[in-house]
Amino acid sequence: MRGGISGQNDKSQELTWPLIKGYFPRRSPGYHILTVPAYSLVYVKNPKVASSTVIAWLDLLHTGDSHLELRQVHKEHRLPSLAQVGRSRVLEMLGGAGYRFSFVRNPVRRFESVYWDKMVRHKRFRGQVAASLGLSPDEPPTFEEFLGAVEEQDPVDDMDPHWRPQHVNLLHPLVTYDHVGKLENFAADVELIRDGAGLPDIPVTPRNVASRTRPDSVYDGRPDLVHRVEMLYAEDFEIYGY
Repeated sequence: MRGGISGQNDKSQELTWPLIKGYFPRRSPGYHILTVPAYSLVYVKNPKVASSTVIAWLDLLHTGDSHLELRQVHKEHRLPSLAQVGRSRVLEMLGGAGYRFSFVRNPVRRFESVYWDKMVRHKRFRGQVAASLGLSPDEPPTFEEFLGAVEEQDPVDDMDPHWRPQHVNLLHPLVTYDHVGKLENFAADVELIRDGAGLPDIPVTPRNVASRTRPDSVYDGRPDLVHRVEMLYAEDFEIYGY
């Protein structure tokens, strides 16, 4: 990692709001850290790792209302805001007073997924980030062009959360989790979280699932690209056991 956060490698450091904000320079931490106070549950978002599914599930846990269809779940969810919960309570929960969880994904597959979803299909998103990547907003870049641009970015200050290292999104090493599930084992990990946090048996409905499996991969015949992505996310591989 070229960039860094002051105190990032000091596990003995007290968890404070300024330290947390250092991980989220572009947006309020309240957008990334969601709580269900009734169950002392705290979830830290990790984009491109079933975050829409998890947020919809937490909304149902919090409201008990399954009738409202959340079309844009990140904007329309009804979980309490940071202002409603209070920074001190969120800090307490992140520090161990709540059940802390998130999900991760194989970094190689996550990076490929964000390329197809955000840089190829999502023209509006591409237009918003193209300048910061030094890419044209008009046409999708090749995968290698996208990878090369991301390799030049600072993980904390420059990278969008959709492709930032997952350990940065998850506030490592400031926060110790009760459970970090893996997308590849999603259903079983949800059950572990449900049991560990004492949650009711409220169903989890998958969202934003690809309608078909892409017949080929950007990595086909390009082991060099796989290696570059592995180097880019080396700490994620080490921390999360991929």
